[in-house]
Amino acid sequence: MYTDRKISLLFYFLLSIFISCGEDDATPVITPIVTTTQAPNIVFIVADDMGWDVFGKYIGDSSSKATTPILDSLATKGVTFTNFWTNPECSPTRAAILTGRYGFRTSVGGVEAPQVGYLKSTETVIQKYINDKTSNAYATALIGKWHVSLNSQLDAPESFGIQYYSGFLTGGVTDYYNWTQTSNGVQSNVTTYSTTHFVNQSVDWMKKQTNPFFLWLAFNAPHTPFHRPPLSLISNQTLSDNSATISSNPFPYYLAAIEAMDTEIGRMIHSMTAAQKENTVFVIIGDNGTPPRVAQSPYSSTRVKSTLYQGGVNTPLIICGKNVSRKNQIETTLVQAPDLFSTFADIAGTGTTSYQDGVSIKPFLTGSSSAKRTFVYSELFTSLNSSTEGYTLRNDNYKLIHLTSGTEYLYKINTDQFEQTNLLLSSLSSEAQTNLDNLRLIKTGL
Repeated sequence: MYTDRKISLLFYFLLSIFISCGEDDATPVITPIVTTTQAPNIVFIVADDMGWDVFGKYIGDSSSKATTPILDSLATKGVTFTNFWTNPECSPTRAAILTGRYGFRTSVGGVEAPQVGYLKSTETVIQKYINDKTSNAYATALIGKWHVSLNSQLDAPESFGIQYYSGFLTGGVTDYYNWTQTSNGVQSNVTTYSTTHFVNQSVDWMKKQTNPFFLWLAFNAPHTPFHRPPLSLISNQTLSDNSATISSNPFPYYLAAIEAMDTEIGRMIHSMTAAQKENTVFVIIGDNGTPPRVAQSPYSSTRVKSTLYQGGVNTPLIICGKNVSRKNQIETTLVQAPDLFSTFADIAGTGTTSYQDGVSIKPFLTGSSSAKRTFVYSELFTSLNSSTEGYTLRNDNYKLIHLTSGTEYLYKINTDQFEQTNLLLSSLSSEAQTNLDNLRLIKTGL
């Protein structure tokens, strides 16, 4: 209970009318009964299949971007990482963040059907790791998409030590308005729009928390199926709900799914108490690139999701909120999916700054002169698109793509960010050859 309830209520009123990432001032006085809230909350938001070509100000034409005032506002309150690498498909990205390990270590490298790569029970996920290191200080929840276990393993998230799970276990829902929910090993039918439902559950769960919490909110939006969201969540009121119209031109519906997600994120943040918002770190990513059917310039349908090109692996990452002193900053340091495990552990006060294949990027939230990664790595295997399987590495200047077919590509990525010129098609300069050799040596050492 607050020592001065009137002051506390005033802060709640003033701050609840704004959607914020949390400010360092206006911290309410709290009694020892809730001193655990000094550890920051973490809200991790995953957009499913959202690349730079359709979101944000970093890459591409603004006319092809979704309307995202909430996410845009969060970006102005923190740091946007423009060289964040995921895997080209969703399951390996999620597995890498959950475990801090590359896919070839976890066996999760793609989304092949039937599913052959899934997390083994011996893996330690980030939620359990944090609580093992903090004497169970955190309440943990994962709401939304899981997709790193066999679909028949109904209690998978909870069995890994995540305290609350509610969502769907598969790669997607067949209908945003009619889908199967799994929670605590029990399945049920849900007819609430999935994006709204996941926010409803997140709001309800956060309202119950008195200790620090780690909420992993994994939307299925804007993943297929393409659809028209509820009109109350989008600005384009002229969108038809006709399936033939959607099929003939899915792009505006894909953008609408992102906008609806943005709207609901705003509602979720607005629902948080002033104290919660002030004490929360918000992390937002896209789990892989844009789907081929709706890919936009500067990418093409053959260089987005399920490929090792930039359009498949270079996705949005925004961090803002508690203890993030850099505001409206672009950070170009190299970041990869396993780094988020270490980052979450570091933010939660475990004392961990590196773990397995990841290194914490927490120092970049307050300064830009921290030690930087020398390379990032991504891979694709057991995928639905076997012709694009392989691995890729990059350093500050060069990027190597090696396909399982043996075909290789080398790009001077610092000056050719859209991978137009394969340097291996001509004689290499001494600089290019040195970088190629170094990248191959790094791969050998992984």
